[in-house]
Amino acid sequence: MGGNAFAALLSPTAFPRMPPAAYSALKARLLPTIKNFYEHVAVPLEAPEKTSYGDVDFIVAGAMINHPSGQVNAPHDIVQKAINAQYGNTIDGNRTSNFAVPIALHEWKALGCEAEEEEARQLSPNGDIYYQVDINVCKDQGEFERIVFFHAYGDLGMIMGLVARNAGLALGEKGLKMPNPPHPPIDLSQSFDDIMNFMGWSMDAWKAGFRTKREVFEWAGSTRFFNLAMFRSHGEGFTKVKAERKMYAEFVQWVEEQTLAIPSPAEGKNKREENRQVFRDAALVYFNKKGLYEALTREREDRAALKQVFSGSQVRDWAELGNYWKGVKLIMDAVRERLGGDEGVLRLYEDEGEEGVKRVVLEEKGRLSIASSEGETSLIRSSSKKAEDELVKGINELALGDM
Repeated sequence: MGGNAFAALLSPTAFPRMPPAAYSALKARLLPTIKNFYEHVAVPLEAPEKTSYGDVDFIVAGAMINHPSGQVNAPHDIVQKAINAQYGNTIDGNRTSNFAVPIALHEWKALGCEAEEEEARQLSPNGDIYYQVDINVCKDQGEFERIVFFHAYGDLGMIMGLVARNAGLALGEKGLKMPNPPHPPIDLSQSFDDIMNFMGWSMDAWKAGFRTKREVFEWAGSTRFFNLAMFRSHGEGFTKVKAERKMYAEFVQWVEEQTLAIPSPAEGKNKREENRQVFRDAALVYFNKKGLYEALTREREDRAALKQVFSGSQVRDWAELGNYWKGVKLIMDAVRERLGGDEGVLRLYEDEGEEGVKRVVLEEKGRLSIASSEGETSLIRSSSKKAEDELVKGINELALGDM
């Protein structure tokens, strides 16, 4: 049931689930109106075998009326008036706004749904009922196309994401990524055409549509990465899905029923991880990201090695500077300047090992004339002596001037 967005204002029973005829009529009525405000407007393809709808979702991009504050959405008050919404729960920017559009008395009668309307009005306070209309404003055409695709056929996008997760990948509205914990994921592609080709899902079949949920499930399981014996839907790395995602739950049940007919794999978790690594390697090659991944890996390894051999604590200990951290920084800066930055320090480490780095540290310490152990105290003493000498010199100059 729709209406959750207006829970503080209206009873949830004021938003009845729409029969397919009412849903289709509302979509057809509002689509041309919303196209007056946005260059790109679409409603994701509906799930097969659906008998009722809680709301209608319009995905939009490219506002054709400028927002006073420069936001990507058309002014919500103008849109609300145009679609004849009585209430609006609106947010400017790249967000989703909700609108409550009154259902006129006997509106469903002409659609053959008179009994459903009468029942809905009896359940709602004052007999007033509404459609919930959601408008999801995308930041650009690319995001618009991805969201329209990913939200097509009900929970299919989430099902595809589950299949991808079993292959060690992450698929969502922003495209395909390769998780790389504890580091940020590797972006593989935002093109669903390329992603479908890689995964082995037929785009022609997707475009042709699905008559039943079973057809959706079979299509989702047609990828070369789908392995019944290794399939999981929960545990580490899997996001818990809301209970109302019934089509998603039915897919999991469909997989589990098929899994019962095959023997359990003896390899277990280790084999699953091996398969995932094979799939991840294939993805890196297919999307031409292997070089990037290896470069990022080398960079992290270099940083770790540098931290181990050229940290403040290590330099302090080599130079015997105690808590004289300013001296440590002076030495480290001098070493970097001499060797050409951190890369030069790493090259020296690779050529001569830790002893080579230590040698240069001590050489720069000597060049800077920084004392060991009591470095900070020595610096203070040196500074005090210098000030004392300058004071004596000043006094002498004054004395000579009086003569």
